[in-house]
Amino acid sequence: MAHEPERPAGESAGQASTQPADRGDTKPQTSPAENPYAQYHVVEKGDTLSKIAKQYYGDAGLYPQIFEANRNILSDPNKIYPGQKLLIP
Repeated sequence: MAHEPERPAGESAGQASTQPADRGDTKPQTSPAENPYAQYHVVEKGDTLSKIAKQYYGDAGLYPQIFEANRNILSDPNKIYPGQKLLIP
């Protein structure tokens, strides 16, 4: 008769471990402010978030990413003012 390896208490041969599998695809969440690749843009007269998104991402439709990253200073994506320093994640 073959000897089975020891199992933690309460686990039988037919049970799977209740420990989550380490998939290796998870990465630590960092805030945009902690991202060493983040850039900043100082708003100039005539700028819009869409225009800034087009400049940095090549797609004006990605302006919500800039808005969300700057919720601490922006309350409305349509209200940005010259001199504001925006984080570009």
